[in-house]
Amino acid sequence: MADVVMGFSSAHAPMMSADPGSAPPDQAERFFAALDHVRAELARTGAQALVMLSGEHFTNFFLDNLPQVAVGLGQDHLGPVEKWLGIDEKRVPGHPGLGGAVLSGVVSRGFQPSLSHRLVLDHGFMTVYDRVSPDAELPVVPIVMNCTTPPLMSLRQAYELGRAVGEAVRDYDGLERVALCGAGGLSHFVGEPRVGDIDEEFDRWFLRMLEAGCPDELLDLPNDELLVAGNGTGEVRAWVAVAGALAGAGTTTLAYEPVYEWINGMGVVIHQL
Repeated sequence: MADVVMGFSSAHAPMMSADPGSAPPDQAERFFAALDHVRAELARTGAQALVMLSGEHFTNFFLDNLPQVAVGLGQDHLGPVEKWLGIDEKRVPGHPGLGGAVLSGVVSRGFQPSLSHRLVLDHGFMTVYDRVSPDAELPVVPIVMNCTTPPLMSLRQAYELGRAVGEAVRDYDGLERVALCGAGGLSHFVGEPRVGDIDEEFDRWFLRMLEAGCPDELLDLPNDELLVAGNGTGEVRAWVAVAGALAGAGTTTLAYEPVYEWINGMGVVIHQL
C-alpha cells in the first residue's frame, strides 16, 4: 500500500517561466525559494511519483467535449505545448499503474472522471513540475480539472474528489511513496478588462482557510462569490482537492507574493503529516 508522503500546491503563472526576471527580485526570490523547499522535501521523502491536479486551459479539451475531471494514464506526457514558455519540450514519464488505480478508485467512490492515454502538459503543469523535478525524472499522473467553464464543481466537491484521490493512492500497492500537487491560482483575471488585478485580500483569506484545515467557511463558498476574485481564481479547486487528500496533515504557507508583473497572486503551500 502506498503512503501519501506529502502534498503541496503552487500558482502556475506562465510568466514565472517565460520571463521570471520581470518580477521584483525580492518577490521572485521568495516565491522560488518556496518551490526549492518543496523540491528538497520531495527528495527527502523519497516520493516515487507525483499526482498533479491542474485546471484545463483548452489544451486537451474544448467546448465540444469538456469533462469536469480527466485522469492521464499515459506511459509519458509531452510538455510543455507553449513554445514561448521558456521550458524545453520533453517527455515527462507517466505512471499508468498508479493512474489506473486513481481512476478506478475515484469511480468506486462515486466520481465519474474521463480518461486519456494522450494528455499533454501545458503551463498549468510544467511551470511547477519543471521547478520541482528539473531533470524530468519524477513520474507524473496528471489530473485535469475544469476550473473555469460552468457548470463547475463546488469547492466542497473538489475537496471530496481530493479525498477520494488520496484514498485511491493509499490503496495502490505498486509504489510505496507518492506525493500530490495542486497547480493553479491564486487570484487572477484572464481575457477581460481586469487583467492585471490581484485580489490580495481573497488570497490571504484563502491561505488562512487552508492552514485552518478547510473549514465550512471555505468549502461552502458559492462559485459566484469565488468568481469575484477573478475568472481564473477557480483554479484553487486543485489546491482544495490536494488539501482533501491530505486531510489531517499540517498545512503551512511557504510564500505569498502578489506579483503584478505576472498578473497573478503567487503562493506556495505544503501539507505534511
